[in-house]
Amino acid sequence: MTRNNDEIDKFDSMPFISLIHHISKNRLRYSIKNPNHVDMVHEGRYLMEIHKRKNLSQDDLAHTFGQSKGTIAKALRKLEDKEYVEREIDENNRRKYILKTTKKGDDLAVLLKKDLDEWEEHVGINELDEKSKRQLIEIARKSEEILKE
Repeated sequence: MTRNNDEIDKFDSMPFISLIHHISKNRLRYSIKNPNHVDMVHEGRYLMEIHKRKNLSQDDLAHTFGQSKGTIAKALRKLEDKEYVEREIDENNRRKYILKTTKKGDDLAVLLKKDLDEWEEHVGINELDEKSKRQLIEIARKSEEILKE
């Protein structure tokens, strides 16, 4: 891919947080262009997490994504209405629900993960070394901790 000097200058001078935002928006645009695209921005991320982790509660999901319980509840209702997710009462805590993907949800989660993996390969995320990945994770962690102070 050829770049002109204006493009290089744009990214070189862009604040780090703007780069993150730019990458995120372009990920969404890429997903929409995919012929297998399913119109699930946040719900898709939640579905993949529920698929990946066992014994995940609504509170766990809210904590993982830094979202309010209300935001998560609304998204879960959509996923339940589409029969991708179901809730089961936790045997150890009757007031808590465990989230599980249905067969339909499992199939979609696999498709969404494949799409994400392809995008990460295209943009080179899979080429980052472990140190760089850990640094990004630490930045994300610190950015969340600042809000708690």
